[in-house]
Amino acid sequence: MSNGNAAAEQPDPPLIGHEMGRATKIINTVLLIVLLTVSVAWVVLMSNLPRVDGTIVLSGIRQGASISRDSLGVPRITARSPTDAYFALGWTHAQDRMWQMELQRRAGAGRLAEIVGEPGLANDRFMRTLGIYGLAERAFPKLDEASRSALTAYAEGVNAWIANNRYRLPLEYIALGFRPEPWKAADSMVWQKMMALQLAGNWHDDVLRGQLGRSLDPKRVQELFPGYPQDAPVTLSPDGGRALLDAQPTAASPMPASNIWVVGGSRTDTGKPMLANDPHLALRAPVLWYLAEIEAPGLTLSGATVPGVPFHIVAHNRRIAWGITATQADTIDLFVEKLVGTDAYKAPGGAKPFLNRDEVIRVKDAADVTMTVRESRHGPILSDLIAKDVAGPGEVVAFASSLLTEGDLGMQALHRLNLAADWTGFVAAVKDLQAPVLNLGYADSSGNIGFYTAGLVPIRKAGNGMTPARGWTGEGDWTGWVPFAKMPQSYNPRSGVLVNANNKVTPDKYPHLITATWSDGYRAQRIRDLLEAKKPLTLADMSAIQGDALSLQAVELKDLLTGLDFKSKPSRDAAHLVAEWNGRADHTRPEPLIFAAWFNRLNRVILADELKERFDSLGSPRAQTLVEILTRRRHWCDDISTPEPESCEDQIERSLDLAVKDLSETWGPDMGKWTWGAAHQAGFDSAILGKVPVLKHFANLEIPSDGDEFTIARGTYRPDAKATSFTQTHGPGLRAVFDLGNLANSRFVIATGQSGHPLSRHYSDMIEAWRDNRLIWPTQGTARTALILEHGR
Repeated sequence: MSNGNAAAEQPDPPLIGHEMGRATKIINTVLLIVLLTVSVAWVVLMSNLPRVDGTIVLSGIRQGASISRDSLGVPRITARSPTDAYFALGWTHAQDRMWQMELQRRAGAGRLAEIVGEPGLANDRFMRTLGIYGLAERAFPKLDEASRSALTAYAEGVNAWIANNRYRLPLEYIALGFRPEPWKAADSMVWQKMMALQLAGNWHDDVLRGQLGRSLDPKRVQELFPGYPQDAPVTLSPDGGRALLDAQPTAASPMPASNIWVVGGSRTDTGKPMLANDPHLALRAPVLWYLAEIEAPGLTLSGATVPGVPFHIVAHNRRIAWGITATQADTIDLFVEKLVGTDAYKAPGGAKPFLNRDEVIRVKDAADVTMTVRESRHGPILSDLIAKDVAGPGEVVAFASSLLTEGDLGMQALHRLNLAADWTGFVAAVKDLQAPVLNLGYADSSGNIGFYTAGLVPIRKAGNGMTPARGWTGEGDWTGWVPFAKMPQSYNPRSGVLVNANNKVTPDKYPHLITATWSDGYRAQRIRDLLEAKKPLTLADMSAIQGDALSLQAVELKDLLTGLDFKSKPSRDAAHLVAEWNGRADHTRPEPLIFAAWFNRLNRVILADELKERFDSLGSPRAQTLVEILTRRRHWCDDISTPEPESCEDQIERSLDLAVKDLSETWGPDMGKWTWGAAHQAGFDSAILGKVPVLKHFANLEIPSDGDEFTIARGTYRPDAKATSFTQTHGPGLRAVFDLGNLANSRFVIATGQSGHPLSRHYSDMIEAWRDNRLIWPTQGTARTALILEHGR
């Protein structure tokens, strides 16, 4: 009975096991869904990577081509005709860098707002005002037939890739929800116009000088900008000038710099010339440059290209090698026009009507924007971009530039340069350059070396282009161009050495004005010092010079800063480190960080009180200006906002105290643990994916780097508000060294990698070699992959 009762009283079986089983099933289901989602996403992401082997049948290619790739993803294109070679290059560029090409053409055409909405409007309004895409379209028919044919074949190759990859587009197209339009020749040609904007003399300074002329004594402006006319007739309003500068988009911001040197065979271990070149531009991911080889009947090229452009920019063709630097010629002037009514302006011969054109800008998820562009005889009215007076009441500002001249044959110049066999052919090719103005270094396998500055440089009726001119008087008008035969040039100099690092290229008695504001000569001097230090020079020596990070500017300036008896112990310790420093901006050392923070603080302490809101427009510190102030123009050191006078020694100590305090707060109290590389990271940001959560960790790249603004291994930086972090934003995205004794020994490296796809192994596989100055291409060994493009219907 009791047993039966016990059995009757037994509780129901527990539900825990059933609940756990049910929960397990739910968890497994969720995990399966997540796994499937991740797998599908991964397949989608990886499907965007290019196909690099097998055979693809295309109707556009004539006789066929093969594209083999090495371990770095660098293509070698072998074709049966130059036309097919250009077609294959277009295909290859699109495979690896279609999104880069898309951004370039849309930025130049003023069509970014169509895909990104209102954030693209500033770019589009500026570019439509200049009208550079229309200039590119109108220039195409004026090119010779061979250049037109190459541009057309290249566009056909790009379009063949687009047609064959409608569902395998780069992630940016998917994120923004559109497909690429067919590529046109003008899409290639507009890139050169954008380079002309970026490499021209800094018209920002024209605006800044115009602003300062309204608030500072002309003698003080001249001390900041030697060559500034003390009787400058035109000044600009502070607010209007600032708004005018703000209206310029990043794609048009000046950033000219580069190094090139050529040595003759008498100075090398091979008895043949060598040429080294490293162009400096803004850093981004992917970097601008793309390495490629081409082999076709009558066309052999090896070196650096720019996706979107069918011609090699820095390369050799087995007979000659060439490289480039920006001359920084002053090819942009601002003219103040005096209005006559609403539709005309005053000119020397009387009132002239504006030429008007309407531009319609499509804006994603918003109404179209219609703008009317007015043009005077000098150029488009830039001040119409802003709603403020820039000059005076009843006045507007026109933008004059050589890049706005009709009939630009620049692409023809590049094409002919690629085919040149000797100095005569080289000179004939670069004669067609219009804008930008470039310094071109030359060497050939016969033992000759040369240098030519090419492009259109205006001849002014009066003035030096440093300040806005009065358009109604004609005094600053352009009367023509410096004759090509009179441009700076050299062929087989007795010294056997040619060097340019954006320094002055003209002798003192040169009869024409290239620019009134040459860059400091620190890099050029350091290159010459290193070339003289060793004979004969080897290819390794040439490459090592490119990686040199000794700052002659720092060596010069630190001796003016460190001789004081600093009151604060941390400041004494910091000053001692800088005093004993050899001037090398090594990313592993603390001294470059202390010096950079001190240098930037001192620049602000000395100049901000008098420049006020214009100080930030001054940009990066100007070394020679500070040297002049500390040695000859010491009145600048007094802070006009305080009742007591300050000496330069006071400001040197104050700026170091502030710098050390801020550095300690950011990097810790132990100076021995500070490093330049921690604060000076070369940053390569992706324009679109770099802003997407999760993906930005793959798309944006950074690496500790050497150098500063004045080193051969240039590490131009943007300091943060406290001047304790110095992100590198500009530098040598390409390094190349050519051996004319055996051009197969020529070496290259680019800053990121060949691919524009963040998930590709070639997206960043060169970044460490670039930072360490190891020129790693061409690689050793056979091709890893081969893709055949075959003709078919």
